[in-house]
Amino acid sequence: MSVQSPPMLLQAYHFTPFVGRQWLVNAQPKDITIQLDEVDNVRGGLPGGRDPFVLIFSTPWDTLLVEGHYLMRPGQDAEAVSIHLIPTQTAPGPRRSYHAVFN
Repeated sequence: MSVQSPPMLLQAYHFTPFVGRQWLVNAQPKDITIQLDEVDNVRGGLPGGRDPFVLIFSTPWDTLLVEGHYLMRPGQDAEAVSIHLIPTQTAPGPRRSYHAVFN
């Protein structure tokens, strides 16, 4: 019997090298690209736990992702991660914003 190790606990620093880069999102009916615009650290984490952070993404205005879990990767050869994206109320303009919260 083999024992699987627990999944890695993602931290803000895992994402900071990818700010400004396009991510490939596994979406239906076709994959789309989304840009990671910011990684915001949040204060108030529990002792011994992860410090909370928020990822801010954007797409062109004519691209809309509904709220949900998406498999995403920051490049064709990178490992995919599951991220729960939430559309952020955005005024009409060139870009539409989304956020993902990690507590």
